[in-house]
Amino acid sequence: MKLHEAMPQAMLFVRGQNAGISHNPLESSTNDDMQLAVDAFMHVLNELAA
Repeated sequence: MKLHEAMPQAMLFVRGQNAGISHNPLESSTNDDMQLAVDAFMHVLNELAA
């Protein structure tokens, strides 16, 4: 909660299964959705590095 005082931050949300349940042992995402999240994060890192 205090990190925003030191640097900008953002959140990356991944589509979930099981009616969008989160913070629960039943939370689940597909490999394809996780790959989309990784690809999006890599794009952000590459843009920041450029």
